[in-house]
Amino acid sequence: LMMSDTSSAAVPLSNPLPSQNVLQRPPIVVHEKGQTPFQLLAALGTAIGGTGKAKMVWRSLRQGKDPWTNEEELTEKARQTLLRDFEPLPSVSMGSQASCGTVKMLVRLFDGLEVEAVVIPHEGRPTANAIVEPRTTLCVSSQVGCNRGCAFCATGKMGFVRNLSVHEILSQVFLAQQCIRQHSLPPLHNVVFMGMGEPLNNAGNVADAVRILTDDNCFQISPSKVTVSSVGPNPDLIHTTKDIRAMLAWSVHAADDALRRQLVPTTKHPMTLLRDTYKEVLLSRTRGMSVFMVAVTLINGVNDAEKHARELVELLLPLREAGIKLCVDLIPYNDIGDVAGSIKFERAQPDRVNAFQKVVRSYGLTCFVRVTRGDDEAAACGQLVTTAGKLRRKRGSIAGDSQKQGA
Repeated sequence: LMMSDTSSAAVPLSNPLPSQNVLQRPPIVVHEKGQTPFQLLAALGTAIGGTGKAKMVWRSLRQGKDPWTNEEELTEKARQTLLRDFEPLPSVSMGSQASCGTVKMLVRLFDGLEVEAVVIPHEGRPTANAIVEPRTTLCVSSQVGCNRGCAFCATGKMGFVRNLSVHEILSQVFLAQQCIRQHSLPPLHNVVFMGMGEPLNNAGNVADAVRILTDDNCFQISPSKVTVSSVGPNPDLIHTTKDIRAMLAWSVHAADDALRRQLVPTTKHPMTLLRDTYKEVLLSRTRGMSVFMVAVTLINGVNDAEKHARELVELLLPLREAGIKLCVDLIPYNDIGDVAGSIKFERAQPDRVNAFQKVVRSYGLTCFVRVTRGDDEAAACGQLVTTAGKLRRKRGSIAGDSQKQGA
C-alpha cells in the first residue's frame, strides 16, 4: 500500500456464499436485524420513505457523518426509521497511524469478527503535465481472512472465515470518510480492493459494492478510481469481472508455473490460461477501463532475478500486442513477522528491484516500484491480519476448499 507523511502519532479512532463459477447477487438484507442504507437512490427512497430522505442519507454518508445521529442533515422521522429498520454501521474497535500518515482501522462486524481497512493519504506533487492534488486512497477488505494461502501474506495464513456483505464492504468506505473528516486528511480519491480476502470469491457482493461506490447519487467515486485486485483463481472467476465496473489488477508474483505454485499454493491453472482469460475480459471493455495493473511482490532470492523479469515480460507481451495498456507494479516484500506456518522471507534488495524494473522497461512496458506505506503499523501490502484467524482454527474449516481466497 502507498501514501505520504502526516504524523507519527497514534490516532484515537473512536447469506449464502456465491458460487465459484457464477456471479450471484444475494438479497440486499444483511441479516435479520435490518437492511443496509448502502442502496441505490431509488431503492433507498422506497425503503426510507422518499427520495428526498434518501438523498439526505447519502449526503451524510459521503461526508462521513453518521446518519443515525446527524440532526443537521436528517429529520427526526428519518433518523427514527433508520434506527428501527436499518442495520447499524460497524465500528472501529482500534485505529493506529503510521509515521507516513497511513491509518489502519480494525473494523468490528456485527458478529464480533474483525477486518482491517487502510486509509492512505498522499501529498500533492508536481508532474510533467500538471499538479497532482493531495488525495487519499482507501484499501478495503472483501472477506474475513483468505484461503489462497499466499506464502508471503499474513492474511493468507489466517485461513478463510467468511465473505463480507455489501453493507460490510461499504461501511469501510463510510468509516474512511469519517476518519478523513475527523483528521483533516485529503479527500477520498481512490478505492482499492487490496485488503483482506480474494474479491473474486465474493464477486457478487464486490460487484454490487462497486456499483454503489461509482453511482452518481451514492459515493460518487469514478470507476477509473476503483481497482479490484485478484490472484485470478480460475478462468470462471476471472470472467465474473465483466460485471465489475472497476479497473482490474492481477497479482501475478511469478510467471513461471512451478514458482507461482510455491508462492500461491492454490494455483491450479497455467499462467498463460489465466492471462488469456483476462485478455478476453479486457478486450470486451471500453478503452478507458481496459488499463491492466500487474503486481509482483519481490522476495529476496526467490523471484527477484532478471530471468524472472524476462519471464514476466514473456507472459505479458501478448496482452500488449492485443492493444491492452499495461502497468507493472513491483512491490518490495513486507515482513509479516512470526505468523504460524510462514516461511522467513526477506525484502528484495534495492539493486535487484531496480534491475528487475530495468528489464521490464527495456521491453517498453510501464513499470513502477511501489512506495511502501504503513509497514511500521503492519498496514502495508501483505501484512493485514486479525484475531479472526485464531477463531477459524478453533472452529475448524468453515467453508472448505470451494471458497478460495486471494492476496
